[in-house]
Amino acid sequence: MGIPALAQSVPYPTYTVGPQPDGSYVVSDGTIITPAGTQVDLGIRVRAKAVAVNPKGNHTAAVLTLGTNPKNGNGAVEIFDTKTGTVLQSYNPAGNSDSSGSEVGLTYTHDGKYLLFSQDSSFVAIAKVNPTTGLLSDYARVSVPIDGTPYTIAGQYFDTTVDTVKCFHNSPPGTDGSYAHSCGHTLGTNSAYPLGIAVAPNGKTAYVALDVNDTLAKIDLTGSTPTKVAEVRVGNVPDSVVISADGRTAYVSNKAGRIAKKDDFQEYSAGTPVVADSFTGSASSGTVSVVDLASFKVVKTIETGLHP
Repeated sequence: MGIPALAQSVPYPTYTVGPQPDGSYVVSDGTIITPAGTQVDLGIRVRAKAVAVNPKGNHTAAVLTLGTNPKNGNGAVEIFDTKTGTVLQSYNPAGNSDSSGSEVGLTYTHDGKYLLFSQDSSFVAIAKVNPTTGLLSDYARVSVPIDGTPYTIAGQYFDTTVDTVKCFHNSPPGTDGSYAHSCGHTLGTNSAYPLGIAVAPNGKTAYVALDVNDTLAKIDLTGSTPTKVAEVRVGNVPDSVVISADGRTAYVSNKAGRIAKKDDFQEYSAGTPVVADSFTGSASSGTVSVVDLASFKVVKTIETGLHP
């Protein structure tokens, strides 16, 4: 009786991470993805964090980038053609050594005349927008500094409100958003880390969430020089903000939720005590702060479970 030959297994193909000839992409964990639509090549070492479409209808859009460098030909914001995917401009504000955008925070004014975006160096940049080409030019940079008076430790600046970290016995380390820090470690940062931005319907005021300050900041856009005029304490680690259609109310998402109480198990995030899970050490509260913009006060806190 004849015995059929065993089928030979076909070896798995070898891929190189990145774009493939068939238009698909191989990402770092080996997953193959097939993106829809037109792909926009933003350059090397670029992490696209937010996108905004120009409301003027000139088929341009802006991308906020993080971790980039002018040496690579990239800017904090890149303008591209939404029809062709061609990058038209890599933009950095003049006089700003920070060539990177923040984690989030990018919006056009409703008339399309200006683009506002957050930068990790504690600035909100405002650029003029060409109505025809959509390209950017310098207009203003608004300082949104960290709260407290900076002082020097080992050549670095620290906020006096971000002092020695105190935790429960055997609690896991906390974080400054990038690195873990054990209990008893002196922690500081040189930025308020502005994040989400929204512009009021009348175009006179902008609002930005300040991550480290745990506040919503108000920026007056009517003067010859835009200026931060006020801050209001919201929840912990605010991330994004939206304004109601009537311009009366702001809704601020807080990644680490409500302000911690004495009896809560607490960890810290960039120096702020946050309500945490006693087993994992992760934030266990999430909220949305409702801000009345006329009085600029928090009038309600909406519990969302984990961070919204």
